Amino acid sequence: MRLKRVPDLFACVFLALSAFVVAPVAFARAPIEAFIRDPVTLAPAMSPSGRYLAVSTTPDHRGMATVRVYDLQNPSAPSMGTNSPPGFRMDWVQWASDDRLLLGLTEVIRTSPANYEFTGNSRVVAVDRDGSNPVKLFANLSSLKRVSDLTGVLHLLPQDPDHILMEAGDEYGYSNVYRVNVKDGTAEKILGGKRGTFAWLPDLAGNVRIRWDGDWVTEQVDVLARVGDTDKWTPVTQYSLNDLPELKIIGFGDDPATAIVASRSGGDKFGVYEYNVASRSLGRQLFQAPNVDVGLPLGGPIYDPRTQKLVGVTYVDDVQFTHYFDPLLAKIQDKLEAMFSSEAQVAMLSWSDDHKRIVVGTSGPKNPGAYYLCDLTTGQVSPIGQVNGSLPVTELGETTVIKYTARDGAKVPGYLTLPPGKGNKGLPMVVMPHGGPETRDYVQYDHWVQFLANRGYAVFQPNFRGSGGYGRAFTEQGYRQYGRRMQDDITDGLKALVADGTADPKRVCIVGASYGGYAALAGGAFTPDLYKCVVSIAGVSDLELKMHDVKLGAGRDSLAYRYWNKWLGDLDVPADLEQMRAASPAFHAENFTAPVLLIHGDADTVVRWNQSNRMDKALFKAGKKSKLVLLEREQHPEFSWFGEKRLLTELEAFLAENIGN
Repeated sequence: MRLKRVPDLFACVFLALSAFVVAPVAFARAPIEAFIRDPVTLAPAMSPSGRYLAVSTTPDHRGMATVRVYDLQNPSAPSMGTNSPPGFRMDWVQWASDDRLLLGLTEVIRTSPANYEFTGNSRVVAVDRDGSNPVKLFANLSSLKRVSDLTGVLHLLPQDPDHILMEAGDEYGYSNVYRVNVKDGTAEKILGGKRGTFAWLPDLAGNVRIRWDGDWVTEQVDVLARVGDTDKWTPVTQYSLNDLPELKIIGFGDDPATAIVASRSGGDKFGVYEYNVASRSLGRQLFQAPNVDVGLPLGGPIYDPRTQKLVGVTYVDDVQFTHYFDPLLAKIQDKLEAMFSSEAQVAMLSWSDDHKRIVVGTSGPKNPGAYYLCDLTTGQVSPIGQVNGSLPVTELGETTVIKYTARDGAKVPGYLTLPPGKGNKGLPMVVMPHGGPETRDYVQYDHWVQFLANRGYAVFQPNFRGSGGYGRAFTEQGYRQYGRRMQDDITDGLKALVADGTADPKRVCIVGASYGGYAALAGGAFTPDLYKCVVSIAGVSDLELKMHDVKLGAGRDSLAYRYWNKWLGDLDVPADLEQMRAASPAFHAENFTAPVLLIHGDADTVVRWNQSNRMDKALFKAGKKSKLVLLEREQHPEFSWFGEKRLLTELEAFLAENIGN
């Protein structure tokens, strides 16, 4: 799925790739569990010297993870390693030094008799590479024993192999920075935050330079910087938690006085710039993509795994691209992309200090993820493992980029995934608008999309105006356009797919989560002739109620209220209030002709479940068909394994009943 490049000579050659080749088989429905299982293989980690490779595997979502360490200098030697403690899930593996590993673990708690699964505390355990001498980090600080997450590694301090830099919230809710001994687990606080501090950023030497403070009532974020050896923190910028900051500090290069930031610099699109922390001024531009934003809202920084130097950025056009500032890494990346040209994403995940051995990750619509070891000295590329080997590519759908013309002449991008073995005409279709709304879809593996394709449905994902990533102007065209231009772009994309014969107009359902859930309800309310069923997952149904919740929670003068005012309007302006009601599906329940499935987590604090309840009651009063499914203890909108299984089970049955396949 990468843009085709002419491959040049490259030392690496494929070895043992037959393990990844799947013989053609007849199309079959994969079980729901295959789409929601935890990763079989976590991202492998290369040791600093490049001699050792750590690989963690998990048999299933309840299984015990195993970390194996391979001596690449002595391939015939047996692997070493350890298992995760009983009752803990392994989240990541990282090297503190060639002799010491860090394991990120999360407690998994199950209730009985329902056997509901939820997560408890997250901790880091340091072990020798053979699995011996395990210690839990922060073990000496009993005051932190009730803190839920103690896994924030800030810097590996390569010049001090016995210590790392970590951040952790304390029992009073203050985030602090600690120097932690990876040999005995003891931690010493070296820098204190304030209530609301939630992130820190060190320079290459391990000196913390940037701090983020948030007010979770007003949803205001303050960014502060520390220059030189002073203890004084100077304000840099502030923004709403919901909004994209005009300037986002993403890392440091060799000079601790010069940060690297994502900024629009007064223009339409985000680029990457140098930034003088002392004078708070932008310097030279380091990179700008021609058509899309870089750094926000999708993509992000790439750090050297040891030094934390910012060496590149990822950004999203129709696929995810990588740009390295370092010429050597850029050259290697180009060659890897030529080698794995059929994949949508190719990333260097971990490498040795001398860049001779590299762990490469690939993924794409039909590839949940695969890992390879590239040895530039021996010229070998060997498969390491797959994220989810239980999904044969023959049972997944192809995704293509489409561009269509909206009713006002604007060009709108989107993505179409076709079900395997069903052709490309007269298909039952699921229209799936994304959440946000200030985010976007792109070509990648999406387990909801592939589940639906596996069930025989084409899936259409429009990047309607209001989406993020295409510059300020494209996003601002969505302001005050809920149920209007934003919805028109979705409608126009579907009509184009009906007109060219791809979609069967008698078998179309609209399905979405969060903002996509609102858009699904808006489709049912304002274009009822287009859809045979509607599925809203954690969606807003009443924009007025949404604004009241923001006003009550954050205050009318808060950044949060000002942010949503841009999108929805002001409650105190009669014309805005009228517009909100006009665009709220709950006020137009009588328009629905299609049955509605509402799914919501009862612990959702982003979109409260009263929104789905409000819609359900309005539909019932109007004599329409609806079903409300509340998922116990689930939040917004990513659910636990059990929540996902219930969601996909309900979705599959609802679609089969209303549009078939």
